[in-house]
Amino acid sequence: MTLAGTRARPGWRWVLAAAVGAPLAALLASLALSAVVPVSPDLRYLVACVAVAPLMAAAPCAALLARSEARAWAGVALTCCVSLLLLWRALP
Repeated sequence: MTLAGTRARPGWRWVLAAAVGAPLAALLASLALSAVVPVSPDLRYLVACVAVAPLMAAAPCAALLARSEARAWAGVALTCCVSLLLLWRALP
């Protein structure tokens, strides 16, 4: 039994969210960021390349810091959905 405000011990689903889902969400977020930046295409590619490294490092940490595995997966799913929506809207 856990007390209010304490986190459960990370299980395999939690680690899977951090190891697989979070880097995918970070990659999609980087691509979406470069798609909506109003600059030249060369600079957009540079923005995506520069942004992907910190996002790939921070995303698994954020997933592991979630209070539960459901919240970790919810963050991954929300980030992926928003990124895909931005990419879809940016298509010509």
